[in-house]
Amino acid sequence: MSRITVTILGTTAGAPTPDRGHSGVLIVREDAHRSILLLDCGEGAQRQVMRAGVNLFDIDAVFITHLHGDHCLGLPGMVDTMGFDGRTRPLAVYSPEPRRISKLLGAARSHRKFAILNRPVPLWRKTPVKIYSRKGFSILSAPVSHGIPAVAYCLKEEEKLNIDPEKAALAGLPDEGNLYQELKERRVVRNRGRMIRLGDVSRVIPGKIVVYSGDTEICSSVKTLSAGADLLVHDCTYLGDAERSYKHASLPQVELLAEECGVKKVILTHYSRKYADVDIVRRGITMPDRVQAATDLFSITL
Repeated sequence: MSRITVTILGTTAGAPTPDRGHSGVLIVREDAHRSILLLDCGEGAQRQVMRAGVNLFDIDAVFITHLHGDHCLGLPGMVDTMGFDGRTRPLAVYSPEPRRISKLLGAARSHRKFAILNRPVPLWRKTPVKIYSRKGFSILSAPVSHGIPAVAYCLKEEEKLNIDPEKAALAGLPDEGNLYQELKERRVVRNRGRMIRLGDVSRVIPGKIVVYSGDTEICSSVKTLSAGADLLVHDCTYLGDAERSYKHASLPQVELLAEECGVKKVILTHYSRKYADVDIVRRGITMPDRVQAATDLFSITL
């Protein structure tokens, strides 16, 4: 079984406060392989990554949701630190505006001797698009509604098939043996003159789904990505519908989305700085078993 740890690096909206930093979400997925992904990179993100116990060298890819400064201005500093420390492995940076990323990273003289792989994220597709794949999981993206080019991201694991002992016995398979390895590899075997398919004697174990909305008002693409998600990290700039503006989401809207889409767990982030204390956000939550308000460096493991 895989293990996914999601750490919210910063929870403020727009401007930092003494207690809350700019946006960033760190995902560490551990299975036979370890993958470390950074979603958004606001100012101070590299220090928060270190405080979360992760080496900057180990980051495999960065995914920027949009080019507002509170989501991307930490990237040049982090890349510079990687260069100071001697990183040589290329770093892939995905974003909806790769030319702006190039200009951002070119604004300062850098010591880096590694390549930046500047990857465009499509904005014209209304349905989710697979943009990144590794063994056992993929990253999907979909455009969102924020007034500028912006996307949400979804980590989606592959389904797994496990042999069901009862189904295997009914199919006449032995209790153990090399036949099972052959069945998993070839997906079909012949046993005592009978063809047996893997799907006939196995059960499906769904992969985990983790979604990060970035900045957006509630929109259909986030709903599509979030359907049945194990975890949704969502913009919660405002606490009430009457405050809704500037292409962001409010707490009642996020709770309604979670209910409609069957999301198992919601982590709120990106609060307006007028809410000086996160307890103000917590007191507005009406679904405490499902919805939780993050503080900086809040972490959850699936």
